[in-house]
Amino acid sequence: MVFQETVAIFSAAWWTSIAIALTFIIVFLKLPSHFSFARKKIYSKFIGTIILINLIIENGYGLYLGVWNIKHFLPLHFCGISGILASILMFKYSNKMAIVLFYWGIIGGCYALMTPEFDLGTSGYFFYGYIISHASIILVSLYTILYQGFRPSRNSWMKTFFFTQLVAICIGLVNWYLESNYMYLLSPPIAQNPMIFGKWPWYLFIFEILAIIHFYMLYSSFHKIKSGISILQKTRIIQPFYNGTKSK
Repeated sequence: MVFQETVAIFSAAWWTSIAIALTFIIVFLKLPSHFSFARKKIYSKFIGTIILINLIIENGYGLYLGVWNIKHFLPLHFCGISGILASILMFKYSNKMAIVLFYWGIIGGCYALMTPEFDLGTSGYFFYGYIISHASIILVSLYTILYQGFRPSRNSWMKTFFFTQLVAICIGLVNWYLESNYMYLLSPPIAQNPMIFGKWPWYLFIFEILAIIHFYMLYSSFHKIKSGISILQKTRIIQPFYNGTKSK
């Protein structure tokens, strides 16, 4: 079985994945503005449950096919860890987790969908599982902003960058023990992304530079996102509610 597969950008499969992801995100973000049940705490828990179920199905499907192995199926890529954070956030809000997900989820999720590398392949459910898992971390990131009052704190981009280094060191030790390639620390991804180039370890330095640039750009541009949110709230396109979790 091929574990790492890409699809050509603008191909039919690419457009299908983008359409599914956008539909998934938009529908779940819009429901609270139209239905009272979606403004209750059970709704966020429902989203968190979907994320967990998707992870379970992916692993179960791998077992069913007889291809499951510890080197590929653990949720230890950045987006996999983001998915765990997203699920936890939907059950119990934490501003510290929301900060990490804000940077990892929006940036990682967008790139994963625009320049996809299906780390478990595209066979059967793996194709849809990949889309759901990456769309969900964008969804939850936006959900915390729109409906839980999340706002990135000052210097959060820098703190998240340093935290990312600690996580990478821990995953690097896991890779050393398992002989795996989680977070692509031992070999670069094969995604069709022009920002991925160079051999080990040089591409890692490029990743570091790109990470800090992207984190800062996302933080510095948040006031524009915030203005857009205010407009949407004033026009009642979205109706904010906080479930007692508004960030301070």
